[in-house]
Amino acid sequence: MVWVVLSLCGMGMFNWSWLALVYPALAAVVIGRWVWRYAWLKSNTSVVAMSWTPDEVCCYLKNGDQVSGRIMTKSAFNPYFITLHIIAADGRKFWWPLMADSGPADVLRKLRVFGRWHNQNPNANQN
Repeated sequence: MVWVVLSLCGMGMFNWSWLALVYPALAAVVIGRWVWRYAWLKSNTSVVAMSWTPDEVCCYLKNGDQVSGRIMTKSAFNPYFITLHIIAADGRKFWWPLMADSGPADVLRKLRVFGRWHNQNPNANQN
């Protein structure tokens, strides 16, 4: 929605010139890439399965590779959308969005509970 709104604003500011068409074209390419990779799972780096323990999470990719590491604290575990940030042992960082229908509901619920309770940032100041 943000890309669409910004595209319409850009067209209004540039009076429908050729420059105004550059931003919507960029938005279409970016949105198309995201849909291809995450919604349709067509990319070789799309996550097709996961497993986790309190110490490690492992994501199995479509190309047969595995990414093992720790869930970073900036991951978000919402009821309908999970943004999973993983740091591997070699320092590489990965990011995957998981929709509510990305897998079995019970497994995703367990991941949300695990993520919320295992990766909490302390909010209170300790004196």
